[in-house]
Amino acid sequence: MMKNKSIASIKLHQRHQQKGAVLLEALIAVLIFSFGILAISGLQGAMMKNTADATYRAEAAYVVQQQLGNMLAYPIGLGGNQSMPVANLPNGTMATRLLSEGRYQFIVSWQTPGEPVHTYQAVTSIFTAR
Repeated sequence: MMKNKSIASIKLHQRHQQKGAVLLEALIAVLIFSFGILAISGLQGAMMKNTADATYRAEAAYVVQQQLGNMLAYPIGLGGNQSMPVANLPNGTMATRLLSEGRYQFIVSWQTPGEPVHTYQAVTSIFTAR
């Protein structure tokens, strides 16, 4: 009988020592989950920024193609250096430089708030019949 009493008291003592262990495990699980959510939200923010940058680069390439098309359509107006604003890019400008006879460089630059200046460059050769 004494043996049964000591086993019962040991089990009761072990239960008192484990009180709050489940709460501690739950708090640690919530902490780990919170760090995971923070990491995912950080990745989403970076993804949105990279998507905007890719959109601006695509717009810059499109602007260069438009300017090149205008130069091919109206070869009489092929001139030297010129600069113009680009409406679809934040603080966007496009510069066209004559590198040598028939060879042109297009530089499109833009800057979003809080970011460094981004540039897109293209070089092409345009030869016209004389």
